[in-house]
Amino acid sequence: MRNFVAVTAIIFFIIVLTACAGVPGTGPADEAGASGTSPAPSSPQSSPTDSSTFRFVVMGDSRGSGDAIAEATLRKLLGKVKELSPQPAFLLFTGDQVRGSSVNSELTEWKRIVSDYFPLNVVYPALGNHDYDEKVFSKQFDYLPSDQLAGYGRTVYYFDHGDSRFIVLNSNRQDAKRKFIVDGAQRDWLEKLLQTGDKKHIFVSFHIPAYPGSSHFGNSLDANPGERDALWAILDKYNVSAVFVGHEHNYSRREVDSSFYAAFRNKVPQLTIGGAGAPLYTAVKDKKNVVVGPKPVYHYMIVDVMPDKTQFSVYDINNNQIDSFER
Repeated sequence: MRNFVAVTAIIFFIIVLTACAGVPGTGPADEAGASGTSPAPSSPQSSPTDSSTFRFVVMGDSRGSGDAIAEATLRKLLGKVKELSPQPAFLLFTGDQVRGSSVNSELTEWKRIVSDYFPLNVVYPALGNHDYDEKVFSKQFDYLPSDQLAGYGRTVYYFDHGDSRFIVLNSNRQDAKRKFIVDGAQRDWLEKLLQTGDKKHIFVSFHIPAYPGSSHFGNSLDANPGERDALWAILDKYNVSAVFVGHEHNYSRREVDSSFYAAFRNKVPQLTIGGAGAPLYTAVKDKKNVVVGPKPVYHYMIVDVMPDKTQFSVYDINNNQIDSFER
């Protein structure tokens, strides 16, 4: 009799569990959604030892308007990233981490904020026009590779992760007319890296967009189209996986192809990731080949690298998806 009662109790317990599994509000996702904020997005899990499958996150332009850093927005975004599963292997920042009134002290504070969420040695920033001081930048981010290109400190560098190469350029140098450029020395270095590399995925990051579409249209790298086209010809030649930029405070995905320059043979995405706290830009001045955006929302991008493809997903500050594509 006791055995019969025990078996009956076990069956009843299984039935209850099965019923609850289908009831809204009983799972972790429903609990997260109940607060009015979407649950943290997820993607295929990767083994910690499988370096060909991994995730990284891209953010940019966390400078404040009145304040040096848009701390509240930056913290909220970092908090969202901290909830992700799996966690990113590292973070890229597309520049303008701080406002730049006092670059050294402001970057010290920015690092303190970020280190509340992630170890600094997994954060890879690009130099922006607001955190413009190359010497201070190189000193503050002393864990970055140094002088991989002589004369540029830690503002031009690359690193490898699994079957991927990440290249960060300095778009803050200027020509004789004080127009932003990625100069010839960097382009030569970039091409040598791409010629000799054997990585399947190539990601390039710099701050000033090559093809702006919002408030900085006409005064970004497009202000010197010859230098801009020389840079993009290299990116196109090696068909890099993606180019991450900032400077314009919104999200945009633009596909750059031969309609911009006849010699281009591929379709390389320029991804504007500029919404980590800086005042948002609503202006739309050029939408040629823009697939998504410009979207004036605070956001972050998740990039899931797999052996046969790369998945890009963009979420706003409330975890609403605003873009998703594969390459």
